Amino acid sequence: MGPNRPHSRNPPPPVRTWSAGSLDMPLRQEVHLSRPDALLNQKRRSVVGNLVRRDSAATIDSDWGGGSPRDSGPTITKWEHLQLVPDLLRSISKYGVGPPNKIQQRALPFLLNGADIIAQAPPTQERIAAYVIPAIHIALTSLAVKPQNRGPIVLIISTTVDQATQAQRMIRDLGGAIGVRSALGVGTGGDVQQEIRLLQQSVPHILCGTPQKLHSLLTVPNGLPSNEIRFLVLDEVDQLIARNLHEFVFNIVKLLPSSRPVPPTDSSGSPPNAGNGSGFASSTRRFPPLVHSTNPNDSPGAQAAVIKRQTALFSNTVPQDVLNLANSIQLRDPVRVLVRRDGNVTSSEAQKGGPGSGLKQFYLYLAFTAAGGRLDNNGASGAGLGIIGSGRTNQNAAETAQAKEWKLDALSDLFDDVEIGQTIVHVGSLATLDAVVYKLASRGLEAIPLHTEMNSGAKMAAFHKFRGNNSIMMKQQPVSRVLVVFDVQIKSSDVFQVPLVINYDLPKIVEEYSHRVSPAISTNYSRPGVVVNFVTATGGDVEMLRSIECFYK
Repeated sequence: MGPNRPHSRNPPPPVRTWSAGSLDMPLRQEVHLSRPDALLNQKRRSVVGNLVRRDSAATIDSDWGGGSPRDSGPTITKWEHLQLVPDLLRSISKYGVGPPNKIQQRALPFLLNGADIIAQAPPTQERIAAYVIPAIHIALTSLAVKPQNRGPIVLIISTTVDQATQAQRMIRDLGGAIGVRSALGVGTGGDVQQEIRLLQQSVPHILCGTPQKLHSLLTVPNGLPSNEIRFLVLDEVDQLIARNLHEFVFNIVKLLPSSRPVPPTDSSGSPPNAGNGSGFASSTRRFPPLVHSTNPNDSPGAQAAVIKRQTALFSNTVPQDVLNLANSIQLRDPVRVLVRRDGNVTSSEAQKGGPGSGLKQFYLYLAFTAAGGRLDNNGASGAGLGIIGSGRTNQNAAETAQAKEWKLDALSDLFDDVEIGQTIVHVGSLATLDAVVYKLASRGLEAIPLHTEMNSGAKMAAFHKFRGNNSIMMKQQPVSRVLVVFDVQIKSSDVFQVPLVINYDLPKIVEEYSHRVSPAISTNYSRPGVVVNFVTATGGDVEMLRSIECFYK
């Protein structure tokens, strides 16, 4: 936050958002006297509180994001426990679907009762089934009331072609034999008018696809009507935002039936008290308020029909951007369904301190505003034009430099809060290594560089310095040593068990992750090692995090 910042005016220092309660590590009791006065005077809140744990059991997270908590109800262990259409129950049995898993147990009761949900769960076939089965059920119940449909009843928007194809294939297998028609719209090319003519010959009850193609099918002149859509599913929402596909979704949602009355607007065109009470909106409106449009393809009679839209959002991670998007498309008091990975460790093993409990893994999602500050815990910030690190392609060099500086601040803040004798920090380039070493050294830490261009003697000296005992000349507490590593694989013989490993930059390949975190794994009954992964929405971080979770289950 110095005078050399490449901005016409100096923004206020970013709000500190750290709290060390999650890491289960010794806390630093005093503040470094070397910190600049501006930061000493800044009221600090903790960032470690933002760290998201990745090895918890499935839960309904009633304090998550916004909306009201609800009782999860009875445990669903059989499909017969759900009030599904009998034909669908028989199809599930015939298809050989196993008993409901965690995401299905948690999400289906709410979806079948008509609630909007935001679900965080790993991207698996079971997650796809968690919205495909309600989609078929809603289509069948709608057809029982109104046998003919002019347009789709259910719209499923997936970020990738693979996810959309899997969803449509599952709908075909489960619903095809009981009269549910489905169609797949993916890709960005092709003759859209010809595709629409084919779809109009046999109007699908459920339409699956990617944002670009579905946008074309629904918004072009004489496109598919959207006034009968009762159920909207957005899958892989974090990836949808990271890939800048949300504008297609907004334009589609504007044509759909509203899920709730649109609030009145003030003279500026914004809803009064926007963002208060929902828990989602921030003072920096990354996503504009949704104003429903009239679908030019709908007949006047169809436009007058009142249909309430139900919406389900599924995502592997739920950063603030996902919550803001949910608020922008007007979800009705959404239920938050949080299903985390077990990490292949049973609860009894974790309680007994078995081998699987030797590692605690977290990620920290970093979001930055473009012109006035850094998002805090609740998404609030100073005046901002957008999110640095959100996949926007028009960010300038000044924004990029600011984001890098604040990422360094987040790293140094972590060391201000926890008392760790040894830490390994992995970075993605030599330039980043130099910046991290300089930043940590300026905070009084002993930062030791280790990179691939060093000869074997220099590498051994770095390891020896990192392992060495603290000098007896130190009158105060021992110096914290930080080994800053670029492109060097650390073997178990190189270092002893390290209590904290930080992936400042995520690895480029998933296999590298295990090598990086192995020094933190506890091999006995002592306190588990901790891994913290810094995640931004640019550079494929979100996708890499998801790939790591899938690869290591």
